[in-house]
Amino acid sequence: MKQAIIALMIGLTTMGMAGELNVSFAAGKWSEQDWIMVKSPRWPNIGSWIQKEDHIENKVPEDATKDEMLGRRAPETYTCMVHKKRAEGNFTVSSKMDFEYRMAPLIVLAPELGKDANGYPELREHWEIVLYDEGINVWHHQYVDGKPVWHCAAFTKKEFKAGVKYDLVVKVDYNKYGATIVVKCGDAMFAFLEHDLPKGLYVGITGCEGRNGFYDFVLKQ
Repeated sequence: MKQAIIALMIGLTTMGMAGELNVSFAAGKWSEQDWIMVKSPRWPNIGSWIQKEDHIENKVPEDATKDEMLGRRAPETYTCMVHKKRAEGNFTVSSKMDFEYRMAPLIVLAPELGKDANGYPELREHWEIVLYDEGINVWHHQYVDGKPVWHCAAFTKKEFKAGVKYDLVVKVDYNKYGATIVVKCGDAMFAFLEHDLPKGLYVGITGCEGRNGFYDFVLKQ
């Protein structure tokens, strides 16, 4: 009974008064049961989170150098999860995040999830809004003939520093041309039109290419 009451209190706190999500990743403040752990179709690695006092961070290989995690050992750094509550219609999603070296915490938008050969949840088509030391990139990943392909849909150049907490904000407004996506982080802001963004999306976070920290996750619809 005590555990059920605690779980209910956490759920009410993260859901908010208007049904929007407002999740703190501090220890004891969020529930893994509200999320779906997802792997990348590019690699066999299944990532995991390390809980810190006021945030979570992606597990990385302790014996790898920082440069190796940007290159040949990048697959070992990849950890992704999406919230079970899908974004329907126009929405704004944000997360406070930081990175240890150069890259690359991100917000992910995914219309649907697939499964790998072992039945583990796996990304198919999805969009990544990626923060790194030289700016913000938006990558559109597709799944063609059973293989992942991707291209840069939009970007801005801006210096972001390691060890600094940034609030990455993504606003999506649907219209007759597709969806206008506005990305804001600090005093950097840009917008672009995405013709192919479906309505109804899983939204979440990914840490990769180094140790990344995530402090919260907010979804307003």
